Amino acid sequence: MSVRQCVVLVGGLGSRLGELTRDMPKPMLQVAGRPFLEHLLAKAARHGFADVLLLAGHGAAVIDHHLAESQIGERLGLRIDVSVEPAPLGTGGALVHARDRLDPAFLLMNGDTWFDFDWRDLADWNAYPAGMALRSVAPADRYETVSLEADRVARMTPRDPALRQGLINGGVMRLERALIPDASGALSLERDLMPALCASGQVGGRVFAGDFIDIGLPESLVAASDLIKPRQL
Repeated sequence: MSVRQCVVLVGGLGSRLGELTRDMPKPMLQVAGRPFLEHLLAKAARHGFADVLLLAGHGAAVIDHHLAESQIGERLGLRIDVSVEPAPLGTGGALVHARDRLDPAFLLMNGDTWFDFDWRDLADWNAYPAGMALRSVAPADRYETVSLEADRVARMTPRDPALRQGLINGGVMRLERALIPDASGALSLERDLMPALCASGQVGGRVFAGDFIDIGLPESLVAASDLIKPRQL
């Protein structure tokens, strides 16, 4: 069965952006004249996804208001739902909270990352219960890196300020709902769930070479507008 659902993490505080995200969720910041989230939604529609679930927290009301006012879902032919965590639960906890609203398999992405490859190529790859879109970056000091053995992600390594180049999780993953634990409380996808899945051999990885940027720093937020500018919704 083809994966039809995109799940987008949009609930982070965006603390490294200072006042820009005090009242505004990071994915709603302007990039190339539009909220960054709209670029992600448009890309999801282009690659044939029909349903989007936004995992919201900080600034959820801003997102709800924009979806209603802009009618972006109707314009793109997407059914967009929002799951709001009752308290900060972390990236994994937000997934657990929304577990009953997840499809059996879905594409998960960070709401602050642009990785320009055909998301359908990853969504339709079911060799492992979890599949990671990987990107080689230099420098790699801002990111956890991964070790790839054939097409299996063997391990994830914490950030190393001295790392000049590395293979990273590009912020787009295919996951099966059965991998999401029935738990409670805060949980980190990056520090808790994914390392355990890697250790048990359940995570595959495919390397893509498309444009990549995250908007978590002021300078990368500015650079994203130059990278995405030629694209139209």
